[in-house]
Amino acid sequence: MTKTNHPNFGQRLMQVALAASLALGGASAFAQAQTKTPRASGYVPTETDVVARPARPDVAPVYRGPSEDTLATIRQRGTIRIGVVPDAPMVNVNAKGELSGYSVDLARRLANDLGVDIEFVQTSWPQVVPDLLGHQFDVIISGLWVTVPRALVVNFTQPTVVEGVHLVASQKLTPNARSLGDFNKPDVRIAVDANTVQAQLAKRIFPKATLVTDVADPLEAVRAGKAHATLLPTIAPAMVEEKGAGQLRLPLDKPLATTQAAMAIRKGDADFLNLLNTWLSLQRDDGWLDDRANHWSTQGEAAK
Repeated sequence: MTKTNHPNFGQRLMQVALAASLALGGASAFAQAQTKTPRASGYVPTETDVVARPARPDVAPVYRGPSEDTLATIRQRGTIRIGVVPDAPMVNVNAKGELSGYSVDLARRLANDLGVDIEFVQTSWPQVVPDLLGHQFDVIISGLWVTVPRALVVNFTQPTVVEGVHLVASQKLTPNARSLGDFNKPDVRIAVDANTVQAQLAKRIFPKATLVTDVADPLEAVRAGKAHATLLPTIAPAMVEEKGAGQLRLPLDKPLATTQAAMAIRKGDADFLNLLNTWLSLQRDDGWLDDRANHWSTQGEAAK
């Protein structure tokens, strides 16, 4: 029997041809040879059978600038700068200008664990993110809510706390209101800051009510009788009712919604973000985060 009559000769010849094609033309030649091979019924193509399509028209790739090492900067400076917005019970400011609160406790413990001094930089909610991006401080620790628009420009850590959005009503104007329906009426005025999560929530839950967005402080508007209710995010609803005794009340047993608060840093520093997340995980596993949240939820500004 000659080699030409061997039953596997044709298959062997194809293998030799493919090996030669691969050696001469690389993977591209191999793929081309494969596509010319007759396929049995039911054959499923592999990635070597697929010819790459031409690149789609696109803008030029965007490359990041040099990365920032915030932790190394903090260590070289010897001080961590914390951005805060006064907003009890996260950040309280007494008559002497001294700070206390849940977020303040977190910041001080973090500085202590890093072995550096701490400097608090006070700002406002509209300015807190621009100030972070402008390097006025290293990190925001102030109960900042996690939202998509903010996540586009800063990196959030894992949540530091979950706040409830509570309906806070006027004792004088709504003494007997006990349900959502009692507040979903055209003659009910609900004060909220415009373009906020609270405003969106109020529109959805109380579509028939009249939203009041032209007041400087929605809670004060309720206290003064200029509005029937407001939506207030807080981890300490009992403190709100206690401080507003005779003026404010919580007509519902549960919050209308919940929202996450977290630390925020500038983008492009994965090492600092990983450090903060590791630190938060350790504090949570230790029970310290829950302890501080419970402490400030029940005692508020009086707790030192």
